[in-house]
Amino acid sequence: MKAAIVGAGPAGSLLAFRLAGDGAHVTVFDASHPREKPCGGGVTAKALALLPPEPPDDPLPARRLSACRFESGTGEAVELRLERPVAVAARLELDGWLLRRATAAGASHVAERVVDVDVAGHVRTDAGPRGRFDIVVGADGAGSLVRRTFLTPVPKERLVVAAGWFAPGTSPMLVRFTPGLAGYLWLFPRPDHVGVGICAPLASIPTRDLLARLEREVARSFPALVVGDGGRYAHTIPSLPAEPGSIREIAGERWALVGDAAALADPITGEGIYYALRSAAVLADVLRTDGCPTRYPVRALEDFGHELLEAAAIRERFYAPGFVRRMVDYSARSRALRDVLADLVLGDQGYVGLKWRLLRAGPRFLWQAGLSHLLPAA
Repeated sequence: MKAAIVGAGPAGSLLAFRLAGDGAHVTVFDASHPREKPCGGGVTAKALALLPPEPPDDPLPARRLSACRFESGTGEAVELRLERPVAVAARLELDGWLLRRATAAGASHVAERVVDVDVAGHVRTDAGPRGRFDIVVGADGAGSLVRRTFLTPVPKERLVVAAGWFAPGTSPMLVRFTPGLAGYLWLFPRPDHVGVGICAPLASIPTRDLLARLEREVARSFPALVVGDGGRYAHTIPSLPAEPGSIREIAGERWALVGDAAALADPITGEGIYYALRSAAVLADVLRTDGCPTRYPVRALEDFGHELLEAAAIRERFYAPGFVRRMVDYSARSRALRDVLADLVLGDQGYVGLKWRLLRAGPRFLWQAGLSHLLPAA
């Protein structure tokens, strides 16, 4: 198989690693990677399990963390201890590490920008025609050229904007929800700096106003992490609607989409690294067995798609007034609910089945919440 992968982020590089390991002739086209992005860079435990093995002389460039603080934005807070650490990495370093794994497995990296693809598998870059491929995979992010060629761009109402900066120093891992914005602020400590950011639906607020909100909150609560006027970043994160048809359209006879190009990010949290890696793994399995991507959408829906559809269905309720405040407050008073929240952070608890787990935790919550009031008095 001769495969062209447009984009060398986590999805494109892992797919290249797996296809090259299966003996395919793989070319990764990307003139900009590795590059930094204003995302938290969090890699959950289930995402870590999808990464290639770490060579002794090139370990994963990430910081492991075993605790996370959640704040409601209205005063409530809870500290979570995680049974297994999560990793936080600069995207510049994570993406570069994954691309090295792909090229070490036999994939070729062509540092040219793809300007045209077609249904017959032809690829043209800014340097000229690059030949015909058996499959063209779009791993080129939210503004994907491959997606625009074979589908339509992700609608504005399904885009979240993430903005922020990188500050020297360190901090705890923190998520603070931002009332009125249907989003949250984050501090994610990386190996040698802190990713400071905020996200909200693109259609709800201009990016400059979102950054101003972030600057005010950081100056008030974390003044050591305020940096100068330069170095601000922003990018968009796509997500799916609640209809399964949105996943069934992400591949054709000679093309497929993975990661952000397929809009495979969590509609509630915006987390996309796991779904980038998982979609690449599923597509690699389909291509290994079938030699073509036509069954990939069905496999993606079965493997992880229902989680994304459920998240899209409950997003408005999650960010409805009062819900986040109650979630953080109740978790601070109940070990049972802290366990649920911690498993959500680790990726061990999905949205499908979450309601039933919360119902099962109800009696323990009532008992533990009652004790949280009685013990201080005693």
